[in-house]
Amino acid sequence: MASSQNRIVFTALTLCFSLLGLASPSYGRESDGQEMAPSQREYQVTMSTLFAHGDNQQVGVRARALLQYRVDSAPNSAKAVSFSVLPTMLQYQDPAYRLNINSFDDSGRGAALANIVRRGTLLMDNGDSQSTARFKAQDEWLAYVAKQGQEAQSVLAPLKSLFEFYPLVSQAHRLQKALAVGDTLRLGNLLPSGLGDFLQTGAGEPEEWQIVATEGQWITVRLERDTQRQGIEYRRFGEVSFNRENGWLDKLLLVDQQQKGDKLQARRWLMAPTSTPYVSSILWQDEGDYFDEDDVFAEEHLGDDALGGEGAVIELFDIPTLPMAPDDRDASVAMMEPDEGVMSAGWGGDDIELRYIHGLTTGDYATSVAYRNIELLDWKDRVIDLPLWQHSARGASAINGVVSSGVNLLPIGWGESKAKLEELYQIRAELIFTPVKRYSQQLPWPQLLKQPYRFGETTLTLSALSKPGRYRLAITNRGANALAPDFNGLQGKLGIVEPEGLGPAWLSNTEQLLLDELFPREQSAHVYILQLDSVPESLKILHSEQLSDRKIAKQISFVTQAAYEANLANPPLESASLGPVELDRVTDRGAVAEPGRLSELSIASITGYDLYIRLPSALAEVCQPQISEGFEEVGKPVEWRLVDNGLGQSAYVLMTPDGKRRYFYDKRIKGSIECLGHAHWQTFGAGDNRRPWLVDLTPWLSTLDKTEVPISQLYRSLVITDAQGRHLSPRLSKGANSAKGNEINTLDKALVDGRWLSVDGAVSSAAYLSIDHEPLTIPYQFHLKPLP
Repeated sequence: MASSQNRIVFTALTLCFSLLGLASPSYGRESDGQEMAPSQREYQVTMSTLFAHGDNQQVGVRARALLQYRVDSAPNSAKAVSFSVLPTMLQYQDPAYRLNINSFDDSGRGAALANIVRRGTLLMDNGDSQSTARFKAQDEWLAYVAKQGQEAQSVLAPLKSLFEFYPLVSQAHRLQKALAVGDTLRLGNLLPSGLGDFLQTGAGEPEEWQIVATEGQWITVRLERDTQRQGIEYRRFGEVSFNRENGWLDKLLLVDQQQKGDKLQARRWLMAPTSTPYVSSILWQDEGDYFDEDDVFAEEHLGDDALGGEGAVIELFDIPTLPMAPDDRDASVAMMEPDEGVMSAGWGGDDIELRYIHGLTTGDYATSVAYRNIELLDWKDRVIDLPLWQHSARGASAINGVVSSGVNLLPIGWGESKAKLEELYQIRAELIFTPVKRYSQQLPWPQLLKQPYRFGETTLTLSALSKPGRYRLAITNRGANALAPDFNGLQGKLGIVEPEGLGPAWLSNTEQLLLDELFPREQSAHVYILQLDSVPESLKILHSEQLSDRKIAKQISFVTQAAYEANLANPPLESASLGPVELDRVTDRGAVAEPGRLSELSIASITGYDLYIRLPSALAEVCQPQISEGFEEVGKPVEWRLVDNGLGQSAYVLMTPDGKRRYFYDKRIKGSIECLGHAHWQTFGAGDNRRPWLVDLTPWLSTLDKTEVPISQLYRSLVITDAQGRHLSPRLSKGANSAKGNEINTLDKALVDGRWLSVDGAVSSAAYLSIDHEPLTIPYQFHLKPLP
């Protein structure tokens, strides 16, 4: 069961990710649009170390900083350029040596080191193969290192390495004529001097970087090296892009590995403009873990025709049935209704995360969202003067039916940030949302095989492979348009081809991802392999188009999670569970509810040796089974015992009086279910069109006094379901189900604006239980199976 659910979730996420090009903000090179002086630049630099021994992997050091580079000496042909490097933000963690530095809290054990580092470094190109960095507080640095002991120099090397990347390619390299792909350059001065002599060739010369791409004034170069010395394998991979006209570095990725047997040590660095999203978090959060897909999917070798001539090993699994969102051709679905979002601590408590729930959907959804004019406010609504670095941004996308977007923020500055953050009450930001036009279209299968299908700049290509019934479907999404396949109804198996990494095979998954993010060559295709039982007549394709001319701007207040959830008008942070929720396998809360049929009570058995009567909890108050012809077990007669899951579903279960035995063999039982009245489900509509997590209870409230009825009646008298038939649960404020003394929490305290009930999903149908006063008797009899 778990494996099946994993396959469904994996496929749903993959189909959703095929649309995520719409949700990704675009970022240019060097800056986010702010003009900078020719003599200065600001970069983010992140590094981490990883140790592995067999299956055990552990991250040693994490470090990241925002560094301002200012030219100290004017560049000319006779003198190399030197820089003043000033950190405006720094995070450093070394658990092994209990060393922790945060620029926004520079007190504690790392205070002395923080005071040295915050004053910055001088970075000089000595005119030879490498550059050197000296702390401006060099005397204090040397004294600190000497005080810490012999290991201090190597222990603190990762911290110092953040300041040692030289950001300028000299004129001698970048002004060579006719630089083309395949040419080589010697760029040893870009890298930290503390990397060791692995950089040097046997002749003592710096290693050569090969040009792998040119685009206008941008040059991208790569370094790959693999050598062995004294039983240790040394590997190095680097990729750098720079501006050919002015020499300034754009982006850098460097990975060093040393391996001996099953022991491995890796050091990873990245350097990029501060406006480049995601990459710092990718490396900062990396735990060195690898996902073992063999535990989830069965592998099948596709052969040489799977990827157009290249062999592959891919997982094929039964094509799942996934929920699909209805068409929205005029982009009218409301996705900016809530006024509040959630602010919380991000991964590991290292930053501030803002998350906005746009709404709920039954299928995929993706579009771009920009966060602008972010302000921190105290409890008096005064703006807190604290600069922030927006280091990650996520466009709107749907996960388990919840459409959300978000950003991650880090304070910029030293020391005073902690005191200012203690005043934080809420955060205000302007969100700019791009609506999406969505519709589905059936495309003839033969036509797709004949020629590619185009939707704007987006292309879908279907081709037959050599094995009968096997097909390759590739979608390349570009620009404002996106396509996604709807495989519902197809019979057979499905596989998803992972794109090949741009780097050498020994790079980890995280390192390959960083390479793809920092140096994308071209838009990669989403490739599916289909093994079909029969050839379909057509394939349903979801079309999505961003409407950039209809952007919506709205100011949102981000509050704590407790404050957010206390406001029941807000959408849920998580939607209802994907699968059924069962109590003792008999209450089956996840079963499809059909109003009008739930009152037809009957006995049922799961194994043939047990017996139960499933019914809504409200009906259990007026219906009770009786036994006219029963049997004894261990000298005592069996009886019906009521079990309630507390979520509106109950069951009478046949068991011994002590409740220890529920399975019986070769026994007969006869009786009736006696009800005080007939039960009927009265339907009363669906959720609010613009806020589908809210359902209007007015028809039901007209039959009772909401100031007298306890909240528990919500579970007993209502059946609310989503489009897949899953039961949805009421969302209540904290403490709504508890009361002091004789106090009763009544229904009116659970409502929004006196009539709306907030639930944990998108409402498709709702009904309340009505019981008349005409008695009802339902006979039953059953023969429990004998022992096999």
